[in-house]
Amino acid sequence: MNVKGLARNVIVLGLVSFFSDLSTEMITPVLPLFLVGVLGASYILVGLIEGSADFLIGMLKFVSGWYSDKMERRKPFIVLGYLSGAFVKPMIALAQAPLHYMGLRLAERAGKGIRGTPRDALIVDSVDKSVLGRAFGFRSMMDTVGAVAGAVSSLVLIAVLVGEPSSVYRTMFVISAIPAFVSGALALFVVKEVKRATQANKKSFFAGLKSFNGKLKFFIFTIGVFSLGNFTLAFFILRAKSLGIPDSQTVLLFLLFNIVYAVAAIPFGELSDRIGRRKVVAMGFAMFSIVCFGFAFSANIVQIAVSFAVYGLFMGVFGGVPQAYVSEIAVQEYKATALGVHATVSAVLTLASSVIGGFLWDSFGASAVFGYGAAMGFIALVLFGLGRRFVG
Repeated sequence: MNVKGLARNVIVLGLVSFFSDLSTEMITPVLPLFLVGVLGASYILVGLIEGSADFLIGMLKFVSGWYSDKMERRKPFIVLGYLSGAFVKPMIALAQAPLHYMGLRLAERAGKGIRGTPRDALIVDSVDKSVLGRAFGFRSMMDTVGAVAGAVSSLVLIAVLVGEPSSVYRTMFVISAIPAFVSGALALFVVKEVKRATQANKKSFFAGLKSFNGKLKFFIFTIGVFSLGNFTLAFFILRAKSLGIPDSQTVLLFLLFNIVYAVAAIPFGELSDRIGRRKVVAMGFAMFSIVCFGFAFSANIVQIAVSFAVYGLFMGVFGGVPQAYVSEIAVQEYKATALGVHATVSAVLTLASSVIGGFLWDSFGASAVFGYGAAMGFIALVLFGLGRRFVG
């Protein structure tokens, strides 16, 4: 683990992310199985619920990012985000119908939206620009090491808990609260505010938008196009299930994805420090098209395992490099605002993508969903390449 040049805050926030993701990914691979297999949701409803969760995260990142800049405070948002999620997560066990689940899922994901942009902005505040990619890569890696631990915990719990799937899943939701509270406690007691180089910005949010240069505006536009094909992770998990792969092996595939993601995060972050973030982001767009192509045509566990591994490589890029790129090209006074707008655009269009994906699955089957994703990733890659001619 290379932490050279990284500030104490970055390392502590990495630990906070580790425990939070351990909690989240302990239940992530079984959430769509619970929603479809126990609560009887359709695929379009899965897309609507999970897409709405992503939408809410993005909207709250947008709001918390701007207020974080305005108040010159990061920590209150970070603490509130982690602790609120910890309180709500075990309540998912009470869901008896898809709409019950939706309300609880949105409440739990709200915490991620509140904390996300201020946390990333605090990372920017805490390190030198020369190691920004490594810092985001470290945070992304710690996220994913936590996710690996969560997936392993999920496998263990599935193996040792006795009862019907509904009972097993509900027990897992309750247990997942333990590491979530550890994460919240670290955020509350160990994370420190950093005094910023600029004075608090008292201008309106619209003044922040006016500060965006052409390069930033075009990148956010391109991310929006890409997000129209970047549907919910639940569809990738359900794709494995649609091939008849048992729950335990589906969780193993999810574990493989997270291991590759964890291993790739810091190297891709450091690569972006060396060769430029733009080139690495372009690699991410290309990887996503390859991933979706693989999921569209996988016919057995070996083929889909390779696709999950490539998906992990893609997330090694998109777990941190786009955020580092946004913070690099935004003006100092509005970095959290820019990160929030980036997250919001992604979330709004990911909601649309997830609903479109659910409709395509219900109407035409899984291959149509992933073929659509591959096409949108390729379009984003071409658009991003063309943009250099116009905005540099």
